[in-house]
Amino acid sequence: MVNASSSQKNIWVAASDGDFDRVKELIEDGFSPNEKDHNSYTPMHAAASYAHLELFEYLLSKGGNINLPDEDGETPLFTVETMEAARFLVEKGADVNWENEEGLVAADSLEEDHPEIAHYLRSLSSGDGEDGAVSVIDGQGANNVAIDQFADLHSSALMAEAQAVMEQAARDGVEPDEQLRAIIQRHVDAGRALGAATGGDATPQQTPGDEDASKRTRTGDEQ
Repeated sequence: MVNASSSQKNIWVAASDGDFDRVKELIEDGFSPNEKDHNSYTPMHAAASYAHLELFEYLLSKGGNINLPDEDGETPLFTVETMEAARFLVEKGADVNWENEEGLVAADSLEEDHPEIAHYLRSLSSGDGEDGAVSVIDGQGANNVAIDQFADLHSSALMAEAQAVMEQAARDGVEPDEQLRAIIQRHVDAGRALGAATGGDATPQQTPGDEDASKRTRTGDEQ
């Protein structure tokens, strides 16, 4: 049931607030998840920006376009502010190589305020090496450069993801072990795949003290 104050919200405000009931009511009344306001902002952008991921998934199920650009050419991925939201959108099909009107990808746009997210997105990019992605070029020397780039990027992304998972687990009061193991395994698999293609070893290197991230204790609530 939508309360009186909630019933006054438009779909963009409701999505920003994570007001699931109000958004659902408006969608059932005929609004689209891809509806743009006068600034070309959509409920998809709003839900992604505020990390209302359950709501975001609902909007997807109702026809939401995960790569819908606003007037600046920016998709919902450009608006994320947490690693959890970034990972969620990527898993749901967000295009990490999408360029806005200025020719910037989400990683470029997020670099200043959210460098850990930028590192993560660059580790998934399939662009040129200058932008943080790895190109496998003929010749062992070029292969070694590609491997070094990959290892550096994925090591940073792995640590950023692990930190985000542990912080979220601390807030939720749960153990992060399973999620940490999945993150490490995904990066190891990616490294092995590149190593097989180049004839080298691109497995991301762990930093001291992180040999067994799954055994870390929770650090307590952040902020």
